[in-house]
Amino acid sequence: MTIYQLECFIAVAEELNFSAAAERLFTTQPAITYQINALEKETGLHLFERTTRRTKLTAAGQSFYLDMVQMTSFGRQALKKAQDIQDADRSHLTVGLRQLFDYSTFSSILAEFQHQFPNACVDVVPQDNRRPLEQLRSGQLDIGFFYTTRPGAVSGLRVVPLYREPVYMMVSWDHPLAQKKGLKYDAMEGMQFMYPHDTCCFVGEFLPMMEKMGIHLSKTTFLGGVQLVVEQVRKEGAMTLAPHCAAQHYHDAYGLVKLDMDEEPIWAWENIVYKNYETLKPAARALARSSAVYADELVKKDTTGCITRPEGKA
Repeated sequence: MTIYQLECFIAVAEELNFSAAAERLFTTQPAITYQINALEKETGLHLFERTTRRTKLTAAGQSFYLDMVQMTSFGRQALKKAQDIQDADRSHLTVGLRQLFDYSTFSSILAEFQHQFPNACVDVVPQDNRRPLEQLRSGQLDIGFFYTTRPGAVSGLRVVPLYREPVYMMVSWDHPLAQKKGLKYDAMEGMQFMYPHDTCCFVGEFLPMMEKMGIHLSKTTFLGGVQLVVEQVRKEGAMTLAPHCAAQHYHDAYGLVKLDMDEEPIWAWENIVYKNYETLKPAARALARSSAVYADELVKKDTTGCITRPEGKA
């Protein structure tokens, strides 16, 4: 019994016409008849009742058909899965990554992905949130990792939230507010605010919030890079923002500390963004799956309880 014989059988069972089945399989009616006769002889089953007027499944044929449809469906799924794995291991993937993404987080995701697909080539393109959505829509990026301050749709793109985390206000360790507890937002009055770029969603939430509360910042500066911002924050006693997963890196690498606030924080959603899952490269699908697994592990390991997964996620 061959796969082709089963394909011929299923085609005849669904068309109930040998000529129509032949047309469906791009072959001839005698060829289909030959395959069905061979299948019946090999299995010892009488699968069809055939007359000059019609073709009908026997009871045995109907039972065989139902089982074979299920089996061939599983077979196609198994073949597709194997092909996707092979294609993912051979493909080239372009990933958009925001500049303030915790690179240790992404390196963990990437390490797991490359363990599964060692031959896949991944190009990471740093983004400042200025053009990534257009690049995803145009196909310049296969997939992206970007923050939003709330989950939601983006026109023409699929946005899948990975986890939610608070955003902290951070200053140099020797700043006058660094050791104070239970600060209110009005403690920010007259402070200087610095950030790499003005398109980040944190900034779009934070600055209007300060203005609405009547809190005046002495100066707001956008410097175009994390390293430059950190240096100026330390030198000029300014303040910047950092999401929870990046705050520890800011502390360990740059000596910044988060202010102890007695206020509801700004919340940030880390998202995977892509154009259409059905047209995603197999490698991009695999990276998305690795990211979801990592997010689950991140939440489990977070002893602070600050990081949460979207509702309905494990």
